[in-house]
Amino acid sequence: MRSVIRNSFNEIGIDNVLGFPFAYAEAEFMENPHTNIKQLILMITDFQSWIEEKSLSTKFISVLGM
Repeated sequence: MRSVIRNSFNEIGIDNVLGFPFAYAEAEFMENPHTNIKQLILMITDFQSWIEEKSLSTKFISVLGM
């Protein structure tokens, strides 16, 4: 997912990969796209690490909202 986000910004457009729930959300994201993409990639990386860590001690992981 990280590589898709990183590559899609220039190749196919980030709006074809990410869903923005509100009309203003995409505009706000695009005000500083490179920083926001870096932060999104960091969030995904942290979330993947958390899932990997928790999967060692739990059978199920429920994600109720993001």
